[in-house]
Amino acid sequence: MVLLALVALLGGCAGVTSAPPPPPVPPVALAASVAPGAVDVAPAEPLVVSAAGGRLTSVTVTPAGAPALTGTLDPTGTRWTSATLAYRTQYRVQAAGVDERGAPGAPLDQTFTTVEPEQTLEIASIRPTDGQTVGIAMPISITFDAPVTDRAAVERRVAVTTSVPTEGSFRWMSDEQLNWRPKDYWRPGTQVSVDARLFGVHSGEGLFGAEDRSFSFTVGRDQRARGDVNAHTLVLYQDGQELRSLPASYGRDIYPTQYGVHVAFEKHEIKRMRSDTWGGPGEGQPGFYDQNLPLAVRISNNGEFVHVNPDSVSAQGRRNVSHGCVNLSPANGEFFYNWVQMGDPVEIVGSSRPLTTRDGDIADWTIPWEEYRQGSALP
Repeated sequence: MVLLALVALLGGCAGVTSAPPPPPVPPVALAASVAPGAVDVAPAEPLVVSAAGGRLTSVTVTPAGAPALTGTLDPTGTRWTSATLAYRTQYRVQAAGVDERGAPGAPLDQTFTTVEPEQTLEIASIRPTDGQTVGIAMPISITFDAPVTDRAAVERRVAVTTSVPTEGSFRWMSDEQLNWRPKDYWRPGTQVSVDARLFGVHSGEGLFGAEDRSFSFTVGRDQRARGDVNAHTLVLYQDGQELRSLPASYGRDIYPTQYGVHVAFEKHEIKRMRSDTWGGPGEGQPGFYDQNLPLAVRISNNGEFVHVNPDSVSAQGRRNVSHGCVNLSPANGEFFYNWVQMGDPVEIVGSSRPLTTRDGDIADWTIPWEEYRQGSALP
């Protein structure tokens, strides 16, 4: 019995087969983010060269007639990202790589050409300016030197970063102006950075971004002014507490100071004011004026200022006699002028005429929040 079992066991060993060979390793595949031979490529994004099934061993991207571009290889060795591309330039892309066993694959060698823009889109102005400290109502504004047709393409490249969580939204105030404001007033002390990566972006109709631009600002202390047209006062609040109540005179019935949230955004030690510059009486008509007035703080672009007016001191705190401005005495006007920050809200109540988007450059707070959000080009 033992002998038979041993024979059977030996017979069973004779039937064992060897393991199948491992599957072949696929060759490394190299690719660039721009198709071979592509023309009119917008240089908004850097060129990316990648390796699938292996790693890159060399990448060279050479502009015609210029030294090779610098670039960065990621830690896995599978993705190389170039420096910024230029307009109207032909590039040659050459790359080599190996598969997972170290065997070389087919090299990459191709060319492409970037677009020559018909015209470029410049940032004409920004607000706030870089490094500025502003009040809690100051929106962000980027004004362009030409109309933007593809608003979504431009807006997608602008990022607002805040040091504390802040709900906010972009809104196109016009084809040339993109604004961003928080849902509610800024929290004091917030640090804000704005990055507009617009170089190479096609903004429509042959218009391409000319530059990247970054700026940052700080939100200062919580300061607000509340002007009551019927009480004839301008009450100043600081950090939630009433600081001072100033007797004031507002617009007479025919030229009412408009109610709503104004924003202080310019200071003038002396400001020449003419009634015909904002649609008021012309020269030779009753009520026409042309004066140089001191310590003027602009609160809208429709001619409204908070300023010193020695001629109306007797009416301040009693009657409204101005053409729409907020008149203060020399002493009170000097205090307000030195106290106010650019971006502080000046909230007017009690008037018969509202402030609207037609009345000023900073009309963001006249627009209800949900309507404001709908002015964004992106969902």
